[in-house]
Amino acid sequence: MTYLKLDSSRSTNQSMTGVHDQTPDSRSSYATSLNLTFSSFRSFFYNFVQRTSQFLMMAYSILNTGDFYCVEFTHLLMIIMNEVASQIFILDKYHPGYIRTKSTKNVTKKMLLLNSYTNVLVNLILRSYFDDHRCLLIFTDTDLDYDGHIPAVRIKIADGWVDYGLIFHYHGCQGVVIYSQNPQTIFVEFETQIRLKMERFNRRRFLIITYNTTTKIEPEFFALKELEFVSDLLLVLPDTGDNITTFALKTHKYVGASNNNEPVLLDKWFTQNQSFLFGANLYPDKLSNQLGRPLKMATFTYEPYSVIGQKVDNHYGSELVSGVQFGLKYNMTPIPIVNEKDYWGEIFSNWSGNGLLGNLVEDNADIGFSALYTWEICYHYLDLSKPLVRTGITCLVPAPKLAARWLTPLFSYAPELWLYISIVFIASILILSLILLWYHHKSDQKPEKYPHFVALAVKIVLKPVLLQALNKNEIPLDVASKFMLALMLVFSLFLTSTYSSGLATVMTLPRYEDSIDTVQDFADSGLDWGATQDAWITSIQNAEEPIYVQIVSKFHPTPEDELHRLSKTGQFAFSIERLPFENFAVGEYIDEDTIGNFHLMEEDFYWEQCVIMLRKNSVLLPSLDLFVLRIFEAGLISKWQNTAVEMSMNTEVQRVVKYYKYHIIEHEVVKLKWSHVEGTFAILALGCTVSLVVFVVELMFQREK
Repeated sequence: MTYLKLDSSRSTNQSMTGVHDQTPDSRSSYATSLNLTFSSFRSFFYNFVQRTSQFLMMAYSILNTGDFYCVEFTHLLMIIMNEVASQIFILDKYHPGYIRTKSTKNVTKKMLLLNSYTNVLVNLILRSYFDDHRCLLIFTDTDLDYDGHIPAVRIKIADGWVDYGLIFHYHGCQGVVIYSQNPQTIFVEFETQIRLKMERFNRRRFLIITYNTTTKIEPEFFALKELEFVSDLLLVLPDTGDNITTFALKTHKYVGASNNNEPVLLDKWFTQNQSFLFGANLYPDKLSNQLGRPLKMATFTYEPYSVIGQKVDNHYGSELVSGVQFGLKYNMTPIPIVNEKDYWGEIFSNWSGNGLLGNLVEDNADIGFSALYTWEICYHYLDLSKPLVRTGITCLVPAPKLAARWLTPLFSYAPELWLYISIVFIASILILSLILLWYHHKSDQKPEKYPHFVALAVKIVLKPVLLQALNKNEIPLDVASKFMLALMLVFSLFLTSTYSSGLATVMTLPRYEDSIDTVQDFADSGLDWGATQDAWITSIQNAEEPIYVQIVSKFHPTPEDELHRLSKTGQFAFSIERLPFENFAVGEYIDEDTIGNFHLMEEDFYWEQCVIMLRKNSVLLPSLDLFVLRIFEAGLISKWQNTAVEMSMNTEVQRVVKYYKYHIIEHEVVKLKWSHVEGTFAILALGCTVSLVVFVVELMFQREK
């Protein structure tokens, strides 16, 4: 009940029975006592009548007997109770200092009726259309009596302030009820906040009620941009006249090629008999058939993910065709939004950006794709679908070069085997020299120093290996030395035979330097690598492992023209994607003329899942996820990928990358050249040089003697 305060002089001059004849002190005491008495009684009785009338209004909805007289009786009794509540305070004429106006009485009566009717209608809608929700978020700046069984988080709005800690607590609440004088403000604020927080509301359903009967909020509400991104919404509008007889239940069109925010009257609810005019579905499915609503797809040409054609039938690529088919399934009109200049682009902290990601975050597109990975930074600004394709990021590295020809004699054995052979020779010489020294010491021969026996052991061990015969003086006579000599002869036989076979093989087939096959090989090589944009390293740029820190530091984002030039230098590596079914995503800067200069690494730097990205909290995500899982299960994504490879990519490049793990050059049969035997002559030259040096040193020592 609302009252207008009057000044004290006017109050004392009022003619009131039983008060005017009293003294001023007694009148003041009486007024104070009467004020307290009527204030307490008024508050108690008003609440009692309001609750009783609400109970009576809900009685028929609960019983649902269909008895017309029961409806009339309930409605009549409610009116009587409300009239009593509005008339009982006629005693206020004895309340000094206050006067009650007729308009205030009417407003109070209307608000009481409005609140009672609203509570009944809201509970009816919640029971019918929110029963499958986990919980509800109820925003109110007044009282709303919710008596349903669905758990609810009640958020009281005070002076426009909302405790967002109650909302974003991962309750899983997708039902949102707004009951306010200006619900459009709360709706806009809620849509803004869910974009700033990490919790997702892709299945949100709105029930919006206003108790503002003096101002039409409909034009302002249906002009909101936020409505473009919401499908399940119901706006409840009471009559604006003096008598509340109906509630208009409206939503926005959402579907169609244009005017998606146009208001649509779904039904009307009559307060007298609590029935609907049409009995229509208040939350129709607007997503299954969108009647040509535009589906804006942010992408760019990147084989085999997206190959943009002039018409829908001319589009190719695993992701582009997936997006197009998704739009056609739900009767949308696919429209590519192409930004070839910035490729993937980036997102800035002020919710702006460039390239493909910029179009998504600025709401210029509904979905986006072209080898987008599960990047953590994007999850703060966008939604990610279920994965479509698994891709491995690896490199085309310069092919290994032919090894130096003069090292050919050393290629028969691996470096480890050369080490083992050297150890065997050294051990054999040491053991044989000690045996010779021991037997000589036991004999009566002239004493000799230990180096003499070492030199003799070297001859006995190495001469058979070098296919030289031992003279009579070099053949040992003792049993142990003869046994050692026999072992060395057998060893030399196998060693020379295997070496000769290996040398023949090396002379026949070309030998290459160590190739780059693993991630460790690449890091050790110090080779620079790159692509058109640093999106290739987004997944590993925050890695702390030293090997990846080094690899990231060697990456250089480079324009396509410069990449094509670098492909001819043989000093630069290029990132590519290893796709299922032995397909590869190779940039156009690698062509048939340059692919022969490269070799594919065996290992991947890392692997990722390709996804489709959407506006954060997009209502399209649940439908898109289900669609992606179905086409993946059917194998359609792989089929569309293979078709794009065949139709738009260089098959020769694909063939070379796919089948040649190592760089292979076709060799013609030619006559032996100097390069084939230069290693042998190098050994001969080395031996001659050493012999000459030793000869000169011996001459110098002879002269000194």
